[in-house]
Order: sequence, then structure tokens, then C-alpha cells
Amino acid sequence: MENLGAIANEFQLSDIVARAMINRGVDTVPKVRAFLNNDLSLLNAPYLLKGMETAVDKIFEAIGRKNKICVYGDYDVDGITSTAVMIRTLRKLGADAVYYIPNRIEEGYGLNAVSMDRIKELGVNLIITVDCGIRSNDAVDYARSLGMEVVITDHHECEGELPKAHSILNPHQPDCGYPFKDLAGVGVAFKLSSALLSKADNASCAEELLDIVSLGTIADIVPLLGENRIIVKHGLNRMGNTDNKGIKALLRVCGLYRRELTTYNVAFMLAPRINAAGRIANATECVELLLTDNEDRAMEIAAKLNSDNLERQAIENRILNDAIAIIEGTSDLDKDKVLVLCDKDWHIGVIGIVASRLAERFYLPTFIMSREGELCKGSARSIPGFNIFEAMSKYDFLFERYGGHEMAAGFTIHADRVGELRECMNRETERVFGIDKLIPEILVDYRLEPGDITLETVRQLRLMEPFGTGNPSPVFVYRGLSVRSFRAVGNGEKHLSLIVNDGINNVKCIAYNLGKLQNILSIGRKIDIICSVENNIWNGIESVQLNIRDIRLTE
Repeated sequence: MENLGAIANEFQLSDIVARAMINRGVDTVPKVRAFLNNDLSLLNAPYLLKGMETAVDKIFEAIGRKNKICVYGDYDVDGITSTAVMIRTLRKLGADAVYYIPNRIEEGYGLNAVSMDRIKELGVNLIITVDCGIRSNDAVDYARSLGMEVVITDHHECEGELPKAHSILNPHQPDCGYPFKDLAGVGVAFKLSSALLSKADNASCAEELLDIVSLGTIADIVPLLGENRIIVKHGLNRMGNTDNKGIKALLRVCGLYRRELTTYNVAFMLAPRINAAGRIANATECVELLLTDNEDRAMEIAAKLNSDNLERQAIENRILNDAIAIIEGTSDLDKDKVLVLCDKDWHIGVIGIVASRLAERFYLPTFIMSREGELCKGSARSIPGFNIFEAMSKYDFLFERYGGHEMAAGFTIHADRVGELRECMNRETERVFGIDKLIPEILVDYRLEPGDITLETVRQLRLMEPFGTGNPSPVFVYRGLSVRSFRAVGNGEKHLSLIVNDGINNVKCIAYNLGKLQNILSIGRKIDIICSVENNIWNGIESVQLNIRDIRLTE
């Protein structure tokens, strides 16, 4: 406990906040000082990325020769924001730059021969990939055969022989000494932009891109530590006062304009609307949204994205209900260690979201596929402790193509190998976790006492923001609370609103998606809860609110 006292005293923190930091590995006074220091000067130099100098020289050569440059992106938020960052940078430098986003349904992820032909017809001499390309060996060879050079920027895992591009920027590639490996695709694109703008004596312009960069970083669920933490901290501040017409329009349709923004707002309100277009419509408009200087056009696109998102939700719920019915009807959840599902009627654009929701609900690695003829295109989502990309790499002979990272992957597999996929992944999951049924855990930072529930505690906890992967919002156990009132709220009474007494004060609580637990509650009943501590503002009055994750009756 020596470090606990030292950290609490040095930074004037309560024990519960100091403990929460220690639990995240921020366990010494120097580490806490570094954790709390989010100055932009602490970002690593772009040229530490292997291949940066070669990439910058090639791009400036193309600009000088007035060659046309194409930024080749991806249809998710990371790819869209990466594309916007690069296009804004290139146009700032006077480049003749266009962008290309492949159609998810017709072309799929990454570079392909059809898109290379289309880009060549535009008169392009240089392709810059963002958030893709590291596994597109054949397409890169084909682009070169057409007379186009390729610079790859990507952040996905590297495996086997790398493409024969002019330059590759990826912190995961062999012999790359870049000290921070967890950049999102947009983070790598931002590094290239920073190097280009710095060479043109416009280094300060890179900071103007941080609202877009933070949007993609949060959406891609990379660890919000190190450089990502700095990017998001500054990006959220810039986003709240953004000059970007598209982001401003998106904030308006989400009801977030002129409100303080959090990673939650971005991840669950802004990002899904951008993702929706790539899933069921055309993601190209999303790039236009982030590039346009026309407010009317920005609002038009934002309104359409909002509509697309409603349609996406309806499709997603239908597939989710279908999948749950199949699982409950055919799976042995006491024995199965993985979910593998396929259907020809499932929309390829939303199965990744469904996979995430199933993995969370059943706490099993999940593979969801949409069948098209003899091939199945799918998305995989994992659970903590199981590296799904490594597992797939071990059985790479099963797949026509695949790619991803520890918690998520995309793949194509022949229909007659789906059963084999189920067997192999069950075997691999059992090897990692054993034969017992997998049970989700909620890791608790500390035990709360009545004196801890103050607005000062909330203020100190907010020093740890932004929260996200790698730096989750602190969670506490609070025991022996007396129920004063409770009621189910929300659409379908899915949530619970409670007031509890901790022996000193009445405390307001909200319990999302726990409405069914009202059946175990009664006035005066003692309960134990797992919760986070937040502030709540109502009619201009600020108070503490507990966000409950789980409830049990006090024994």
C-alpha cells in the first residue's frame, strides 16, 4: 500500500482514485505524472515509423510533378476518418487528390483488381492506402503492373510476406522501432499527415485534424493509452468547438451540439451513424461529410446518415433475433466454447455488430457469416483472453482470406468448411480456457464507503478520462444499501431507476438493461451493487449518480 499513499499524497487524490490508477498499471508517482500529462509535445515523432521518409519523399515528388494521387480507404469509421485526414492534408499541400472507398457488399475489405482498374481510369499515378493494404499483395502487384505506385498505411497485424509497395507505414511490421504499437488506422494516417505538413512548414495544421483523428480512434476500439489517450483528450476538446461543418452537423442530429463530449457519445452516437452508411449504403458520402465546407450539404448528409442508422438498427435486430433463436434451439451452451452461425439472408453489412452483441450476451467467441453461393463472408468477435486473430492464423488453411486483430476479424471461407471452422475454433477456445463453462467477470477497482460519494470524487475520477479500452471507467462495489424507491423506465421498461440509502445519504442510481431485476427488489431491502460513480445535472443542479452494472441481495 506504500505506492497508494504516495500517489494519493502527491496528487491530492482519494484512496479510491489512487487505487483505480494503480489497478491500470499507473502505479508509481512518475507514471501517474505521465498519465495525467497529455501535452501534444509528448506524441512520438512521425519519422520513427519505418518507411516514413520514403513515403514523404514519394508523395512530394508526386505533388511536384502534378501527378494525381488517390487515397484508398475503408468503409468503417476508422477508414473514413483516415481518408478524410489524408485528403485534407494533400489538398492543403496543393495535391491533385481523389479518394476511393470500396463497396462493402460488392468489393469487400481491402484493395482488389476491379478497384485498381477503376482508379487507373481516373489517371492516378500514386495510391495511398489508409487502414488497409497490409494483406493486399496481389492487388498491389496488379496496381504496379498498371503503372501506379503504392504507399501503404495500415495498423492491422502483419503476417507472412508484405506487399511490394513503394513504402509501408505500419507499426507492426518487422523491424519497425516505433514505440507505440496501438495506433488506429487514422492514427497512422495522422502520423503521415504530420510528417508531410511539417516538411511544408505547416506543422501546426496537423492539430486541426485532431477532431477527425479522435473520432476514428475511439470508434476503432484501440487502447486509450499512450498516444491514443493524448489524441483523444485533445480531439474531444476540439470536437466540442469544431470548425468542421460535417462533424458539427452530425453533432446536431445526435442532439450533442454545444454539449460536453465523452468517448461514450462518440462511440455510441456519432460512430454508428457513420458506420451505418458503409454497412447498408455508400460510405463515400461519409468522407464528403468530413470534407465539405457547405453547411447545407453537411446537414443533408448527416440527416441521411441518421436515417441509414435507423434502417441499420432494424436489420440488425432482425438478424440478432434470428441468431438467438438458432443458438437457443441448436447449441449446447454448457459445452460449446464458440458460436459459429451462417445464413444466406443475413446482411453482410451488419453481421459484425450482431457478432459483437452475441459475444457479449453469451460470452463466447463468435463467428457470423452471410452465405453467397459457395462462399461465406463473415465477421468474428472475441472475448477477453482469447486472441481471435492468432486462433484464425493457426488454422489459416480454412480461409480464402482473413485479417484483423486480437478482438475482431473479417474473413471469407468456403461454405463446406464452416463445420470444420466450428470444430477448430472450439478446440482452440478449449485449449485457452479449459473445459469449464465460460463466465464473464466484472473487475472491481475498490469498495466504496458512504463518505466516498461526493462531487469531489467525481471530479477526481474525471482526471482519468478519456475512458475506453485499456483505461475503462472505474467500477466499484458498494454493499449494504437500503432500497428507498425503484421503478422500471425506458422503452419496454428495460432499465431501472433507484434511490438507495447508504446509511448517511440517499443516492440516485440508474441501472441500464437491468429492468428485469425489479422482481427481486422491495422497499427497505438491502442490496449490494457494482457501479461507477458519475455526476448528474438536472434543472441546473449537479449531484452524484451511481451507474449500476449489477445488483444482488445482501446476504
